[in-house]
Amino acid sequence: MSANRLFFILISLALIFQCTAQSADGWKEEQGVYEQVHDAPLRLINGRETSIRQLARDRPVVLALIFTRCAGVCNPFMLRLKRQLKLIKEDPGFQLIVLSFDPRDRMADMQAYAKRFGMVGEANWYFAVTSEISSLNQSIGFNPVWDSSRQQYDHDALLVGINSQSYITKKLLGLRDYGDLTQLAASIHNEFSPTYQLPGQNLLFSCFNYNPRTGKSKPGLGLLFIALPAVLAFMLLLVIRLMVSKT
Repeated sequence: MSANRLFFILISLALIFQCTAQSADGWKEEQGVYEQVHDAPLRLINGRETSIRQLARDRPVVLALIFTRCAGVCNPFMLRLKRQLKLIKEDPGFQLIVLSFDPRDRMADMQAYAKRFGMVGEANWYFAVTSEISSLNQSIGFNPVWDSSRQQYDHDALLVGINSQSYITKKLLGLRDYGDLTQLAASIHNEFSPTYQLPGQNLLFSCFNYNPRTGKSKPGLGLLFIALPAVLAFMLLLVIRLMVSKT
């Protein structure tokens, strides 16, 4: 195989892999949207036992996932969330559940965590643990990975909006700004949010098209178009070489 041919093949593969990686990251916030959240039982630090769907029926829910031994994003995540909620208004119109995804965390750990941030007894805030974290993680598309060398989880900072019918309406990954949080709050009250696709309305030239019914993505026209220049260049080079070889 000639060096030129190998070069164009590698370029084509690199473009395809790049598109695939970008799409995978981009669709993390779409996983589980429009599906009902798993009705995980909750033990709140005030001693109350309830479930996510039961709380959501009373009032829409914003779910924040943390673990108390986190040495990474959890603390800045909570500080930012606390500060942004104060900017919205005195009554944000939803309940915020801070839930540990670490099976090691107990009620005493969550009580200490809430106290650390000055949130014990704060209105609309609930700190909780659950015995069904694996099923809940699967329903919201959350996949923390345990790193045994650091004794820490590699995980995203995740907020999940859940409306009163227990449907996931919107997800936010990372440390987001005030505007994103207000859009999340609007979505759980069934107001239109422009930041994700509606079911069945896929972008024509997206690399992958997300199907909210199945929770899976299929290759789209964008994947073809992003690789098309390299493919055409390779074909043109091949034609030129064939023509030269015949002369």
